[in-house]
Amino acid sequence: MGNFKLDNGFVYNDSFTEKDFYDAVIENIRTDFRAPSYIFDEVIMSKVGRINVPLILTDGKADIDYSRVIGYDTYETTTKYKTTTYSNGWQNRSQSSSTRTITNWQNDYGTLSGSAKSGTYDDQYKVYDEYIRNHKMDKSNIRSMSDEELNKYSVSPKMVEFMENDILTKVFENNITYPGQHVKNEEYSGEVTFYNSAVTIVSMYSLAIKIRDKELLFVACTNGDIELKLFGDYPADNFDEVFAITSEISDKRQEATKKERRIVKISILSSIALFILFLVLGLSLNILALTITSFVVLLIGIVLAIIFGVKVKKISKPYNEEIRQHNERDFENKQNHKEESYQSFINKNSQNCWVFFLFIYQFF
Repeated sequence: MGNFKLDNGFVYNDSFTEKDFYDAVIENIRTDFRAPSYIFDEVIMSKVGRINVPLILTDGKADIDYSRVIGYDTYETTTKYKTTTYSNGWQNRSQSSSTRTITNWQNDYGTLSGSAKSGTYDDQYKVYDEYIRNHKMDKSNIRSMSDEELNKYSVSPKMVEFMENDILTKVFENNITYPGQHVKNEEYSGEVTFYNSAVTIVSMYSLAIKIRDKELLFVACTNGDIELKLFGDYPADNFDEVFAITSEISDKRQEATKKERRIVKISILSSIALFILFLVLGLSLNILALTITSFVVLLIGIVLAIIFGVKVKKISKPYNEEIRQHNERDFENKQNHKEESYQSFINKNSQNCWVFFLFIYQFF
């Protein structure tokens, strides 16, 4: 920890404004099919905030001492001879060989050194790690920090410890060799010297919304294109009416196809039972007619099941169409309601802005 200091600092400049981000969030909510239709009627929004994520990147040189036990395999072959004497006095001599592996263990220790890179976020920003790594930054839109700005940032002992261990591990794994066939009791430790250490500030706009029992957070890196990331899930839409109507239609469909579905079930079960009965009797009694009858019965059962299955489908068709049309109308109504509430939301915010400007204007 004693030898770590920040040598440089960099800041990604903004590529778009807070208003651009806010407008993108509103449009995203408006067009997201997962957002409930009532969202603009009930949503509570925070002001656009800013999250500055400091990413620490560093080079490090590691001088490492290591110890271990290396196993070298050797092979020992044993030959056995056996003499067999027969009753006529003739003797036969045979031999057999077996090989076993013997591992000789030798203590091994030494030193090695090398360089590696490491980097980390503070733990509180880990939730944004994957998003930042996948976001395409505009590498040309960046500036260097002043000394005054750089002095504002500090690196916690936990972050330094992580980078020390990371560099030690990388240097050891990239430079160590294994001369034998086995290794055990491997240990290593060392000193890390940091250089070219820099902090890069990745800024994000943030906007929190609350809708019923859900709290969600929208973020977007301020550099590059606007790529929104939503943390959290929307609450469910109002499905009570949809479920009630579709359930009622489904009950009617079930009642209308009750007889046909019963025939399909009886046909399948009875034909399988009779098929097994006639087949077993035919094979056990060696009566070909019973065996043939078993397959005929099975075929008749399958045909009846298909015929009445088609009838079930035909009877169900208008009910299924009614459900489909109802769901489409419901979806369209919800979209229309969302659009109307969106326009009301936009108009209300616009009026609030005019009131604010008029309030400010009277002081000039």
